[in-house]
Amino acid sequence: MSQVRVVHLVEDLGLGGLERVVQALARNAERARYGLEIVCAVRGGPMAAEIESEGTPVRVLGLRSYYAGDVLRAARALKAARADVVHSHGHFAGVLARAAAWWSGIPAVVHHLHTADGRLAARHRRLERLLARVTDRVLCCSRAVERHAHEDLGLSRELTLTVLNGIEPPPQVTRPEALRLLGADLAPPLVACVGGLAPHKGQEHLLRAGALLGDSFAGTLVLVGDGPERPRLEALAAACGMASRVVFLGARPDVRRLLPAFDLVVVPSVEREGLGLAALEAMDAGRPVVATRVGGLPEAIEDGRTGLLVPPRDAAALGGAIRSVLDRPDAGRSFGEAGRLRIAALFRAREMARRVESVYEEALGERRAA
Repeated sequence: MSQVRVVHLVEDLGLGGLERVVQALARNAERARYGLEIVCAVRGGPMAAEIESEGTPVRVLGLRSYYAGDVLRAARALKAARADVVHSHGHFAGVLARAAAWWSGIPAVVHHLHTADGRLAARHRRLERLLARVTDRVLCCSRAVERHAHEDLGLSRELTLTVLNGIEPPPQVTRPEALRLLGADLAPPLVACVGGLAPHKGQEHLLRAGALLGDSFAGTLVLVGDGPERPRLEALAAACGMASRVVFLGARPDVRRLLPAFDLVVVPSVEREGLGLAALEAMDAGRPVVATRVGGLPEAIEDGRTGLLVPPRDAAALGGAIRSVLDRPDAGRSFGEAGRLRIAALFRAREMARRVESVYEEALGERRAA
């Protein structure tokens, strides 16, 4: 059987969840059957070198739009890669990739939705519906994202398929080792939030929750990640009287090795959460999780069994859930163990890759039959 050439087209390879899913698909590909390349439409990013070191070539096009000239350049790149399947990720890359694939006659086209962005502009929703005509399948990382595809984007149910995000097994790191990796002597208990510092991630509500807890919380909030909200969040921490109890750790590519150091992981997102890799990775490390009922998070976290769910933008409810877990260490350990078992059973990268590859085969078979 001849090898199938798959090109993943992304905007860039930053440290976000979308990019980690692409890396997991590359790591777990059946290499005897699939030859892979990752094409970055705009820029490379901090994950590019690591992915290349794992055996998947990365090409950067340096494009800025999906107008005709840039679409033609992308089409030439797909032709040069001898792509049989184009698999695009994210809105910008998805528009560019599908237009280029149509232009260059690529046999199979798959698009991947990683978020439920209900605020997508009307013109972008129209583009998604138009490009659905040249897309063999739209993959959704959760049932919440698939509902978004139907209700907000207007895509047909026949076109979409939910393939839950999967993650690699956790690194074997003890808690003392993880604490050393943090590089600071922090007052326990340690409550972490992992994710880019952006409005939709909701870190401001975590800071307000910490302030509401007052002296009953004598530990440290650890924000792992970076982004445009950092100056505002630092100012808010100071204004709330939390500056001495908050550590902004910055972006850490070794975040999974840090997770055993934390007593609790909080995911306070307010919108656009496809499934929540931060929650999956925390559960896989045996950490209890407090999260909001946003997007696909309730599909990952079983409320009262692997963690606690609260309404978004509700600092009082968030603080109460944090206090509940920290005050009941036995319950926290029970949440952590149940979460670890849930991830091992339902959210592994290898199974995700096999499901995605079955979609490639189905799409190629349908094109050949046509």
